[in-house]
Amino acid sequence: MKSSIRRFVSPLGRFLADLGVPPAAITYAGFVLSALAGWSLARGHFIGAGLLLILAGICDMIDGAAARAGNTVTPAGAFLDSTIDRYSEIVVFLGALFYYLHRSPRGPETATAAVVLIALAGSLMVSYTRARAEAVGEDCQVGIAERPERLIILIVGAFLGPVVFRVALWVLAILSHVTAFQRIRYVLGKRRA
Repeated sequence: MKSSIRRFVSPLGRFLADLGVPPAAITYAGFVLSALAGWSLARGHFIGAGLLLILAGICDMIDGAAARAGNTVTPAGAFLDSTIDRYSEIVVFLGALFYYLHRSPRGPETATAAVVLIALAGSLMVSYTRARAEAVGEDCQVGIAERPERLIILIVGAFLGPVVFRVALWVLAILSHVTAFQRIRYVLGKRRA
């Protein structure tokens, strides 16, 4: 599936690079869209949040493609992209947290709010384990819930409304921590070998 997406994204990245759009601008646009998605979730506009998450995901794919197409790939750009991706995840989860604590028709849903925080922690740990693996010289792109999969789960949940979004949060809470542990196991296995 990733190769199919790359075939779609590469021409868009080339087009933006030819226009002179800096990859960092695309990265920042993705963050703004994620922040708007978080705000939409906080207000209970789940379908709007789903649409904004799709656009943010496209930006997340295109920034790297534009950098490659324009021969502007740099360590600083990769660092910025990874850092902004984490902030993008945080603002989306904060929007969900606000909704379930303050806007839910069922009243404050503290159990769901806890699941939001567990899912957020798991998402951050998936990224952290990869970053630490790379710091010790291991390429660690393993696990069942990398960023694209987590984003798809959020998008599908958002389109299906707050009840299904609650289920999506549970799925993320579980799968993100499973992925982090898969990465820990992978790196420790490689280092012991």
